[in-house]
Amino acid sequence: MKFMAYLAISILLISKAFAAQTCAAWPQWNTFKTHFISPQGRVIDLGSQFDITTSEGQSYALFFSLVANDKSTFDSLLDWTEIHLSEGDLSTRLPAWQWGVEKGEGKILDSNPAADSDLWIAYTLSQAAKLWQERRYAVLSSVLAERIIREETARIPNLGLTLLPGPSGFKKQGSWKLNPSYAPLFILKQFAELYPHSPWQQLHDNSAKMLINTAPKGFSPDWVNYSVEKGFYHDKRSPAVGSFNAIRVYLWVSMMADDATYKKELIQQFAPMAEYVIESGKVPLEADALSGKTSGTGPSGFTGALLPMLKTMQASQLITTLQQQLMMDTRFTTTRYYDSVLYLFGTSSLNERFKIDKEGNLITNWSAECQ
Repeated sequence: MKFMAYLAISILLISKAFAAQTCAAWPQWNTFKTHFISPQGRVIDLGSQFDITTSEGQSYALFFSLVANDKSTFDSLLDWTEIHLSEGDLSTRLPAWQWGVEKGEGKILDSNPAADSDLWIAYTLSQAAKLWQERRYAVLSSVLAERIIREETARIPNLGLTLLPGPSGFKKQGSWKLNPSYAPLFILKQFAELYPHSPWQQLHDNSAKMLINTAPKGFSPDWVNYSVEKGFYHDKRSPAVGSFNAIRVYLWVSMMADDATYKKELIQQFAPMAEYVIESGKVPLEADALSGKTSGTGPSGFTGALLPMLKTMQASQLITTLQQQLMMDTRFTTTRYYDSVLYLFGTSSLNERFKIDKEGNLITNWSAECQ
């Protein structure tokens, strides 16, 4: 009996220790908040002309605040986004892509919405509704999801239902301009589960095929064109180069559950990128999707973004080395918004601060252990 009592106490202490670890403060998130988010809930791209704020920045910060169980920041981000990017009502207007301060006046600089940001906002709201038990988030998410399908997709011949980068400016004379990094499959899968009577499953499957078909050498491009006559093709305005946009493709794929549909095919398709990093010890700044040629060395954020994919390749020694390199110079975490975003995504996914299951449900450390 004494042994059983001792065992029970030991298990309890271990459980509490694990809970304390997973529920611990997230210093990297606090650093991001301190340097990039205003008290009003605006994510600022420091050093940019007009100190711009993008719907992308707002959407990512919303996700991080949910992962951090930081509801007050979440609500301030949501309020700022709705007031300043959606003219006061997210349910009636998709958020404008870019806002900034010009000649002392804060205003929308580019009113065209960005589909990737809209997806992330709608997705994060849907998960916040579950994790924080707030129905208003679920209602707003469903309205946004409906608007995305209606305003930011097109039925393209031979491709089917396809996500457009935004409502306008991406179709010209029978040709469409697409961005592979705009469609995280786990978001599309979650919406297929939440809204089974809408065509999200079609969009999910078609997006997976697009990711594979636009990366013949295992490297994704930033942008790609499509027409019925040419299929996928590149031109001067949409070269085959993959860099600051495409780095997210590998990140989103690595964040999928191991048993998620298309995960194995996508990891296999993008193995050349991971293999290049393993062999060279660095992440390229650019990679040509058609030739597979790489050049330059990517910034710190690129390294952070590739860590979860390297984990799938069981490159534990290289991961340790790259993490040490990142820790040696953390200045980017206080000055470079985009690098900081990639770093937060990559490291929090690697360290399993959150997981995403095969249906696209977000599972956070705090959702069970910290209650």
